[in-house]
Amino acid sequence: MYRKTMDAQKVAEQILKTVGGPENVQSLVHCMTRLRFTLNDESIVDDEDVKKTKGVLDVMKKNGQYQIIIGNEVGAVYKELNKLGNFGSSDDKPPENKKKQNIFSRVLDVIAGCMAPVIPALIGAAMIKVLLIVLPMIGLLSESSQTYQLLTVIGDGAFYFMPVLIGISAAKKFGTNQYYAASIALILLHPDFISFMGDATEAGETVKFFNVIPVTDATYAYSVIPIILSVWLLSYIEPLVDKITPAITKNFLKPMLVLLITMPIVMIIVGPIGAIIGEGLSDVVFMIHDYLGFIAVGLIAGIFPFIVITGMHHAFTPVKLSAIAQTGYEAFISIAELCSNMAQGAASLAVSIKSKNKDLKQTAGSSAFSALLAGITEPALYGVTLRLKKPMLGACIGAAAGGLVGGLFQLKSFGVATPAIVTIPQYIEDDRAITLLYVIITMLVTIVISFIATYIIGFEDIPSNDEEEEENDEKKEPHTKHALNTGIKIGSPAEGRAFSLKEVNDQTFSNELLGKGIAIVPDQGEIVAPFDGRIDVFFETGHAIGLKSESGVELLIHVGLDTVNLEGKYFNPKKKAGETVKKGETLLEFDIDKIKDAGYDITTPIIVTNSNEFMDIVGQEKEKVEKLENIITIV
Repeated sequence: MYRKTMDAQKVAEQILKTVGGPENVQSLVHCMTRLRFTLNDESIVDDEDVKKTKGVLDVMKKNGQYQIIIGNEVGAVYKELNKLGNFGSSDDKPPENKKKQNIFSRVLDVIAGCMAPVIPALIGAAMIKVLLIVLPMIGLLSESSQTYQLLTVIGDGAFYFMPVLIGISAAKKFGTNQYYAASIALILLHPDFISFMGDATEAGETVKFFNVIPVTDATYAYSVIPIILSVWLLSYIEPLVDKITPAITKNFLKPMLVLLITMPIVMIIVGPIGAIIGEGLSDVVFMIHDYLGFIAVGLIAGIFPFIVITGMHHAFTPVKLSAIAQTGYEAFISIAELCSNMAQGAASLAVSIKSKNKDLKQTAGSSAFSALLAGITEPALYGVTLRLKKPMLGACIGAAAGGLVGGLFQLKSFGVATPAIVTIPQYIEDDRAITLLYVIITMLVTIVISFIATYIIGFEDIPSNDEEEEENDEKKEPHTKHALNTGIKIGSPAEGRAFSLKEVNDQTFSNELLGKGIAIVPDQGEIVAPFDGRIDVFFETGHAIGLKSESGVELLIHVGLDTVNLEGKYFNPKKKAGETVKKGETLLEFDIDKIKDAGYDITTPIIVTNSNEFMDIVGQEKEKVEKLENIITIV
């Protein structure tokens, strides 16, 4: 968060310098929290230099814009930038995006958006399966016992019915009804449908709709692609049916028509195509592995961090699941991923030991611990190795070496739990106890080589911040935690579903860069004041409001993601900046349907922007929250 003493002029000068100067800026606008540059050449900009600028929280590249996240002081920095180059138009409207995501990027974005929310459930199930390996191995559980059978069902459930989970996630991604999506998945997994299709295939017969249109037999359990395509189809059929059904019959005719139209298309065309695509991806991966052997494991392990950066690693999840469903194990991607995770942890550990910067030592040390023990590599990747550049080379060298060793040992993964020290049991074969030794050797080779390579190659250590300047800033404006002002309740400004900020499809909000809070998908197009207070900021496009309560809470309500690009369309502010408001008063009205039709996510983050002044911010997740119902507790 920002001190009021932040020098906006210096921040603006440094930002302009790092983005290539005035000659590289085509246009500039800002929204509630970030500067949105359209640059002539993004390739000449060093993202890390921009991030090092005091006052910059992060950088994002989205929809052809180079976005620099500033936070509450964005308006002041924007004004200073315009003094330096007069980049803004007279009405400060966002420029048209000249770049669109290519089809490959869009596909990856969809897969990532659908898979990410499901991963915790899959990891939970995978860890149960790890227990089923460990407990019999140490003699605490018999494989013939009923307990073992029950735990097997618990471990397999999330994987077998994974299309249901992904269907719900995909419905959120495509902005369609989650229950229709879940119903589609459940129909495809219905025991009678599976046995009916299987019996016909065994008898050499073809199931046909209306005795004319053939239905292809396909396996949908454990699958990913078929349900994503099916929900994508649903996102077009549902609004079409909604338009053609009379209002008086909508409550019963619409649901029937949605399923009656969607399911035959899914069974006949979309589902089988999705199954073919999934099998095709698996075949390609198997072919690469068969052709290059252990070399392929080392190669993928070495470049895996860059695969993660592009988001392509999510595309491998269906492949791994398909392989395990078909053969019981996966012997390529999972091994490469294990070595990559260990390498990131080891490289970060080397940085922690070698660096003289106390903050960096602490960051690198904690990042190493999370990567090695739990397989959580984002802090190491983005906060250490990629940030310092040279440690990334050390990590890649170690990962490639470890991948070659693991490939030579023909290691296999029998689960999809995050590769790490705590999940070693998923790499142990029941009839090959020596595989425990193999996986330990593979991990040790990776860790040792990554550590030594990083330590020898070295890196440009980050100089410590000017502590005297920080101390002076603290003297000018001491930060007092509101330790005594506990139990502040913030009511919901909208009616809808409340969920964690971490699930929001925008890194600025999901990483809590602007503060902690909650997110809501509103059911109605109205925002009300969640407390008595004052409107500090009401953005001119109407999509974002900054409030301050009488108890000192600063709250940002941001309606939709990237809705600043609508330039105020479909938003109807009822108040203005500077006004005092009472709890429950209407602040904003907006047209949900038109915003969705324009292609925007209506998710509304609600952020306590001065979170650092409090001990903790706790959001209440709930499927249905009413207006003014308590959703944030501040302690």
